[in-house]
Amino acid sequence: MQIQELRRDNHLVIEPTGRLDSNTARNLDRVLTGAIQRGDIRILLDFSKLEYIGSMGLSALLGAAKRMKAAQGELAICGMNERVKLVFEMSGFLRLFTVQDAC
Repeated sequence: MQIQELRRDNHLVIEPTGRLDSNTARNLDRVLTGAIQRGDIRILLDFSKLEYIGSMGLSALLGAAKRMKAAQGELAICGMNERVKLVFEMSGFLRLFTVQDAC
């Protein structure tokens, strides 16, 4: 999985590409933790290039959401495909995040 970071408006946009699973979740967790620690408290996760998310990916996102809440920031997700959105629905994660269709 590749992860790009860019700035758009007042947000840090993080764009993972590929699969977010047990092999790659640690990478995203490191990127999100580093961003929050350096003071980026408005993060948009652009999932338009994310093909798959597994339980370890969800766990990384939950950890980031908790850290972001402690920092009084906002973490939003956009661009989910139907497969990824179904995982979020089935796991109840749609209630935990601000989700936008378009990025």
